[in-house]
Amino acid sequence: MAQKAKAAKPSIFARISKSLNGVRIEMKRVVWPSRSEVISSSVVVILTLLFFIAFTFIVDNISSWLFIDLLGKIGR
Repeated sequence: MAQKAKAAKPSIFARISKSLNGVRIEMKRVVWPSRSEVISSSVVVILTLLFFIAFTFIVDNISSWLFIDLLGKIGR
């Protein structure tokens, strides 16, 4: 029984070939974005990144100022 299952299993090279063939077929089905879509998406990502950098900077500075002020009042 074990020999029949092993004999029916294709070789590693046949499985790799089948897998790569499947990848090639799927890559032909992919709808790639246009240059303008890539640029506009990149601009959105960069602007979002800059917003969150500024937001984090502001929140960090305000919270640092508040904690330093509170600790200064407690220590007096």
